[in-house]
Amino acid sequence: MPPAPETAAESRTIDKIALPGRDGVFSLTLRDGIVSALTPSHGDAAWLALPSFANLHAHADRAFTVASFRPRNFADAVAAAATARAHFTADDVRTRATRLLEKSVAHGVARMRTHTDVDPIVEMRSIQGVLEARAAMTGRIDVDVIAFSTSRNDLADPNAVARLRDAIAHGPQFLGASLNSSVEPRRALDALLDLAERHDLPIDLHLDEHLEPAQSLAGLVADAAIARGLQGRVTMSHLCVLSALPPDAASTLIARLAEAEVTVIALPETNLYLQDRRSGTPLRRGVTLVHELLAAGVTVRFGTDNVRDWFFPFGDGDMLATAQSVTIAAQLDDDAALIAGLCDGRGAIEAGTPADLVLVPADSLDDALARLPAGRLVFKQGRQVAGLAHLKS
Repeated sequence: MPPAPETAAESRTIDKIALPGRDGVFSLTLRDGIVSALTPSHGDAAWLALPSFANLHAHADRAFTVASFRPRNFADAVAAAATARAHFTADDVRTRATRLLEKSVAHGVARMRTHTDVDPIVEMRSIQGVLEARAAMTGRIDVDVIAFSTSRNDLADPNAVARLRDAIAHGPQFLGASLNSSVEPRRALDALLDLAERHDLPIDLHLDEHLEPAQSLAGLVADAAIARGLQGRVTMSHLCVLSALPPDAASTLIARLAEAEVTVIALPETNLYLQDRRSGTPLRRGVTLVHELLAAGVTVRFGTDNVRDWFFPFGDGDMLATAQSVTIAAQLDDDAALIAGLCDGRGAIEAGTPADLVLVPADSLDDALARLPAGRLVFKQGRQVAGLAHLKS
């Protein structure tokens, strides 16, 4: 197991640091939980310093559930998940979620937002297990829990609403739902927003994870957020359908998302894997319109989504691998936008900023993306929480 957080916030200086967007090599000093100094240095860079990663869309309760599985399509993945999740216990959820959190910390993730299933299949077992895993990782990673009303818990049904209300008693930080699976999406949305307003919780939706323009609900959600004064309180994860809309229709919808101050989470790995999955080579790739959203002023963030489960059989929670996928699939060559998407808006390390950072053994961002090197040093509030047991001060 990686080292536990240190108890003292002692000063330490790390040399041979490269910083994205800045020429030269630096020495980095950490003191009392902040970056206290950045000074020019000499020689070749040994470490790329980045703000700690924020994985804003994960499924810790489902992680590491399959050794090998290739769904025929999205519906096949949903069906396989439902069958297997019936056997979940709070204890095995805790074990697997802890494994994902530990691997995430080693990769440099300081914060995770995890969708945690709530439905008749798992009842409260997933949220109980994830909360236990979060408690075990206190001080090493911050975990925001989403009480996620899955496709098997349609909020158009009062019984499903009651179940999600019961989950709120466990203290989640967000509410979520899979609206496109509802028999009455508008009614389900109203029920979700009523709960969110009553309990003062933001929402994070699995939304438009498909390529059928006629089935898009993003405009409906944006309009509801504006009508209720919930600007800045709504996150939409996936939005694959944006890539299938005609340009004018996409621009109109994106403008409404900007007006609603929606945050969009792009999930390139799982969407590339599942969208347009059929017998032949896929033609429509389903990655949301990252460039166009950013150009319209929409906040765009990234997440790993599923890790070794029925929806995506690969990965281990490395946000740097997700960044590599973004640069390939979305052709996002703007380093500042890429880092902001990985680090929840933090774009640079400067003196006076929090000492939540990851040092990657690479001499540039391109080098890090090319090799995805292991052996990273991870600091949270100036304390080393992963990497080498002892770092020379």
